[in-house]
Amino acid sequence: MRTIAATVPVNDPDRTDQVHLDRDDVWAGLLRKAQNAVPFVPAIQECAVVERTPDGLVREVLLHGERVREEVVFHPKRRVSFSRDDERATWLIHNDIGEDETGLTLTFSATVDLDESEEGEQQAERMRAGYLVALQNTLELTRESVAADRTPTTP
Repeated sequence: MRTIAATVPVNDPDRTDQVHLDRDDVWAGLLRKAQNAVPFVPAIQECAVVERTPDGLVREVLLHGERVREEVVFHPKRRVSFSRDDERATWLIHNDIGEDETGLTLTFSATVDLDESEEGEQQAERMRAGYLVALQNTLELTRESVAADRTPTTP
């Protein structure tokens, strides 16, 4: 098993033109991503919720052409966890809302069944790069949604 992680700041202090996101905004974005990952994660071509649970949901995604069933668990306003455990693969992925000295952060971390070979290292790096894109997409789409909600409508 191998752990892969990446963290990005939620708000760039140098980007005053950018919609500022708070924890509630980021949480709403993570909930949207859990229910339909297609706009957020380039590697996912389809996403359907197949069951709702008291603390999350079960979804089926088409990931790189492979159908995958994931259990998604919500830890309100701090973490969304995605797990897969079947004969083809095992993983546990977390999307965490955190804070550091600069403000809110969004972290992706994954524990996956990749070996320590060169091929495993390349797969891990592709996964990390893909999830950096997914983190940025999540923040960008969340900003668009928040901006649309804050835009006054004229009668």
